Amino acid sequence: MAIHDTRFLYNIQETLGKTEFLNLNQPFELKVQQGLIAGHSVVDKFGINQELTPSTDPEDMWEFGGLYTYDTDGTAPIVSLVSDNNNDTELISIQGLDIDGNLVEQNITLNGTTRVALDTPLWRCFRMGNEGVNYLEGTVYCYTSTGNVPADSEVRAIISDVHGQTLMSLYTVPKGKVAFLYRGELGVELEGNTGSLAEYAHCHYESRRYGKTFRVKKAITCMVGGNAVYQDKRSFPDIIPSLTDIKLKIIEVTQNMGMWGAFDLMLVDEGLFPVEYLQAIGQPGY
Repeated sequence: MAIHDTRFLYNIQETLGKTEFLNLNQPFELKVQQGLIAGHSVVDKFGINQELTPSTDPEDMWEFGGLYTYDTDGTAPIVSLVSDNNNDTELISIQGLDIDGNLVEQNITLNGTTRVALDTPLWRCFRMGNEGVNYLEGTVYCYTSTGNVPADSEVRAIISDVHGQTLMSLYTVPKGKVAFLYRGELGVELEGNTGSLAEYAHCHYESRRYGKTFRVKKAITCMVGGNAVYQDKRSFPDIIPSLTDIKLKIIEVTQNMGMWGAFDLMLVDEGLFPVEYLQAIGQPGY
């Protein structure tokens, strides 16, 4: 009997139920997005840095600009939220990791330019969003001090008034998860010099295992007159243990420009892997 025989398909549908039957032909990644694969989830990170200059030192791919500050392991100094506009009283969602590296999601209501304490202090902060009904009128800061609008060195994430969410190509894999990098992208936003096709930006994809230093995993050059957009779709996903920091970094630009970058991860519960596999990849705790 052929697989397309309608009696055969009818029997499958009767056995599995309509929902499960319809899911048979869906791509695995779509099933993960629908919550149909236990212990699996997807992370999409997207960031920008729009104020790059040839005289600037290397900068990370986040909207605030400059090199991102990674706080010391075993600490949780990120404790505050504030806006620089007194009219902002919206609800802000915050995602990050606590002092032990566990994923924490919390919702904090702004009080204008008066600092509001986070419910849970964070070691890492990598996503925020405006969950309110009104647009923000100022910039929202998540930061390490307990004063009001922070100094630049204290900032760990921002939401600008025009974007409504953080734009950070930075992520730290939560405790108890193994991440698989499926895809990355980089692109140039040339400002004020669109006729010059020889300009370029040199960038890195970097990662740092827990307790170690950053390593360059891939070096990329985007050419305005050639490959202004670079796409990296992996034949085999990059394996990333828990508590690993990953980021996109701009090393050098030849003209004032902006850049954007993105990457897609799948997170899998470590309990779904044999101990021997977790030991082989360097999963913390194994």
